[in-house]
Amino acid sequence: MSTRPRAARPRQPAAVTRSTIFDAARELFGESGFDAVGIRAVAARAGVDAALVIRHFGSKEQLFLEAMTVDLPAVQVMEGPLDGMGRAIVEHVVCLPSTRTGALAVTALAALFRASDRDEVRRNLRSTIDEVFARPLVRRLTGGDAEVRAHLVAAQLGGLLTSMHVVQDPVLLAADPQAVVARYGDAIQRLISEDEGATAA
Repeated sequence: MSTRPRAARPRQPAAVTRSTIFDAARELFGESGFDAVGIRAVAARAGVDAALVIRHFGSKEQLFLEAMTVDLPAVQVMEGPLDGMGRAIVEHVVCLPSTRTGALAVTALAALFRASDRDEVRRNLRSTIDEVFARPLVRRLTGGDAEVRAHLVAAQLGGLLTSMHVVQDPVLLAADPQAVVARYGDAIQRLISEDEGATAA
């Protein structure tokens, strides 16, 4: 009796394979962090050979950085009116986990902070905060100290992000969100306001 050779399974397109690996890495790194997740674990979750993970992403660190990209959806607020921006951007940060995009950003941010003892991860974090909060303000604020004020705003917002959504300060989480928005937002508004900045100088 003759036997026919078993048909080979169709190969997935490279783009599909890469996307599958990316999704698996995002899930695992988000759940367990950089140190606890290896290439083999990502490959197993994605259903591919570990060599394919390296072929597509180069290294575990590069895979981590790509999968844990923080997409902070703050563009509308940062491009909105400067008057009242302090409270608006603090409210955005406080309420970040309430949307799917925001929740993904918080998960990625927490994973990055846990791995921030690595130079490349630390640079990535700094670049993210700078691009989302500082650069948009540097272009819009007036006065000789505009760049310093913009980076102070970014530093304060980065601190709030960390306290509420990474280390999850129980006092802040239990506080009235509107009270946090008012107090923290007004402090940031003083940095945004040209008059306040000029007075402080």
